[in-house]
This record gives sequence, C-alpha cells and structure tokens, in this order.
Amino acid sequence: MLGRLIRVRAYRADPDTKIYVVGEPEAEKAINILKAGLGRPNDDYEDFGRVSEALLKALSLQAGTFTRT
Repeated sequence: MLGRLIRVRAYRADPDTKIYVVGEPEAEKAINILKAGLGRPNDDYEDFGRVSEALLKALSLQAGTFTRT
C-alpha cells in the first residue's frame, strides 16, 4: 500500500505549517482522513505526492491512519 504526503496550514504564509504522512493511496481520501482526524476542515490541505510502503512500515502506519512528520 502506498500513502500520501500532505501539507496542512491555516493560511498561505502560516509559520505553523505541518506535514503529515497518511496511509491512503488516493489524495482526496487522504485529505478527508486528515480533515476528520484533525477537526480542521477549513485549513489549506495540499497533496505533495505518494510515499512508499517502506516509509509507511517504518512509521508503523496502517490504512486510514496518519502521523505528523
């Protein structure tokens, strides 16, 4: 299973920007997982692309879970 790398920020120049790895191969679904899990549906979510299965294993991520990097 592949995952996604997603940036989350409140606004464009937000100095508190965070990056998450999500155990979901589809970008839209990964963003929806984060919106629900973080409880911040109005923030700006940007997909940075896929991450490997090896990275998901190294982070102990299962399908539908996420972690901040």
